[in-house]
Amino acid sequence: MSAYTSADQDSYDAAISNAVFYDNSKVGRLKATGEDALDLINRLSTNLVLDLNPGQGTHTILTTDRGRILDVIHVLNTGDHFIILTSPGEENNVIEWLDKYTIMEDLTVDNLTENTSMISIIGPASSSIVNDVTGIDISDLPAYNCTQGVVNGHSFTLICRPFADLPSIDIITTNESKEYFISLLSKSGTREIDNSTFDTLRVEKSLPTYGRELGDRYNPLEAGLIGSINFHKGCYIGQEVIARLDTYQKIQRRLVKVKFSSTVNSEADCVLMKDGEEVGNITSFGFLPGAGETIGLGYIKNAFAEVGSTLNISNDSESSAEIISISQMFGPGED
Repeated sequence: MSAYTSADQDSYDAAISNAVFYDNSKVGRLKATGEDALDLINRLSTNLVLDLNPGQGTHTILTTDRGRILDVIHVLNTGDHFIILTSPGEENNVIEWLDKYTIMEDLTVDNLTENTSMISIIGPASSSIVNDVTGIDISDLPAYNCTQGVVNGHSFTLICRPFADLPSIDIITTNESKEYFISLLSKSGTREIDNSTFDTLRVEKSLPTYGRELGDRYNPLEAGLIGSINFHKGCYIGQEVIARLDTYQKIQRRLVKVKFSSTVNSEADCVLMKDGEEVGNITSFGFLPGAGETIGLGYIKNAFAEVGSTLNISNDSESSAEIISISQMFGPGED
């Protein structure tokens, strides 16, 4: 069933124009050590991670042999170990997947999710706020890179991880230091957002999440993740399937964002129709109170996934859905 959320207007406005923070500790955090860590991840995933220098990071996708999404992960080289960020609740599945293909490789993976916390500062002023709180200027830190520091005895890692077109900085720290950083952020005047506002921001920014728009039901091209696929890096699990889908343009559906003409019933399955044909369904809803708009993410058959197209709703004769964008979480990919 799709999920419906509504943003707090003041919090939403702050995220768009200034910055907010969010307790993002549900994101999985793994620590990988060993000389073969990057080599193995490179052989198992869609993007090039082999040459990450200390401080550098990137996004990549673990895919099954059928070319379906196991998880979208972020890999970072801290200098003495590697951080792997997973989707919420997927950290153990990622560990099991890596372990499955670890034979003679020098690789150890520890699950730090329960013993650490992560706070995300989202918005145009995020780097300025992080500078005020930590004393570290990250205004020139490239996307998906990281740095580390200590403030008043509290150690932390900073990760520049954009939230679509909004700048966003993650602070990873110990559970004991979490409240210290939340206190500093609150004293700086930065507003904390709740789950509903975060999820509405996610839908508005066309960012898929695991269990709704990501998972083994979908392949990366359908989910708009082509910007996380390197077609020149060589083999990985699922590579032949994904390459064939891309080469022969065999994508059957696309992840899109829609705007509804009126409030819809989010408790029922929202099936989208065109000329009496079922063409897709909505996976996530959001409501923007300022604009008075209900929006959604969903998968639409490729032949009907065109910006500006209007679709009917099977269980609601009064409402319609207009496709307003095609999701591309990491951009359009290589030429």
